[in-house]
Amino acid sequence: MGAERESQNSNRTRVEVLRLGHRPDRDKRITTHVALVSRAFGASGIHVDTKDIRLEQTIASVNDQFGGDFSINTGISPRSIMNHFRGTIVHLTMYGEKVDRVIEDIPEGEDLLIIIGSEKVPREVFDLAHFNVSVSNQPHSEVSALAIFLDRYFRGAQFEMDFPGGEISILPDGRGKTVKQGNDVTLDPKRNGLMDRRWNEVPDPDECLEILSSAGCSTVVIKHSRVVYDLGMEMVRRSEKVTGTAVKDIDIARLSAGLLLHDLGRSRTHSIRHAVIGAELAVMIGLHPDVVAMIRNHVGGGLPASEAVELGLPEVDLIPLTWEEKLVSHADTLVGNLRRRSLDRALQRLEKEGAEKGMERIIALHAELEDHLSIDLDPLVDG
Repeated sequence: MGAERESQNSNRTRVEVLRLGHRPDRDKRITTHVALVSRAFGASGIHVDTKDIRLEQTIASVNDQFGGDFSINTGISPRSIMNHFRGTIVHLTMYGEKVDRVIEDIPEGEDLLIIIGSEKVPREVFDLAHFNVSVSNQPHSEVSALAIFLDRYFRGAQFEMDFPGGEISILPDGRGKTVKQGNDVTLDPKRNGLMDRRWNEVPDPDECLEILSSAGCSTVVIKHSRVVYDLGMEMVRRSEKVTGTAVKDIDIARLSAGLLLHDLGRSRTHSIRHAVIGAELAVMIGLHPDVVAMIRNHVGGGLPASEAVELGLPEVDLIPLTWEEKLVSHADTLVGNLRRRSLDRALQRLEKEGAEKGMERIIALHAELEDHLSIDLDPLVDG
């Protein structure tokens, strides 16, 4: 029972954490530790109720340095998260049932939202939670409560997690400090079994998912790719329904492959280099040149050579030229981590990153696709 639960939890369950009562001026250190424990102990992401750009930047920096694709969203509505969450909700509180009595009752295979608060938690949280769980009835830190609960839930499987794409890796060493630098761009396709079989030049959706898995992409990356695929294909279907004709100059099979495989390079790095690294991997396994181009040119609405080289990429234009490439690039822009987002929300994210030129390109690409597809794209994405 224990081993079976461990396997199911580590491979299929998405665990998210909701942090309530964050005060940026007083709680920066404690909430940072909550996020770090969430990341290290198996959670996929954290939601924080108060906007805190510095906290977001801190966790993004940890991802860049140590790898992985842990997500953080601040300034969110707790009520919205709880009301729309499709899975099991667990609230950690001193006043709940003892963790060891509850842990076996938590459904297996369902996504999990763990809520932790500060001193005062609204009564509705107790009512909305499926389980109110206590790690200890004595005063203690929410950081320790979260760590103990996650350890009980994953049964140690979290310590076998892979965090690809980091600048450094800490290697076990009982006598000193052993650090491995920069292994995030290893392109050996044999590393995760990518060369164990012969792939079709234009793989169908099922084969694309096998490629992502064989390359070593995380569950989050694969789920993200499926959301991008669904949006891109829906754009085409909506256009055909409105116009009554097939979309001009689009090869559906190649587009399908490009949408699913655009983040193939995230099997090696989560930096902006994932686009060119993914394209190199695609060439290695013999994918069609058009699919390779979709992977290579999907970042940020396209990057001219002058901007690419500033970002540490090859000094070549990485700009989507075909309609398939443009659809892949823009569908990815309109998907955040695992959810669709409006053009305005995507632009707000770029503005925070100081990518004004990228904003201009994405606005132009949005209008260009609407004109070519003869549809309004906004109803297809979240507000």
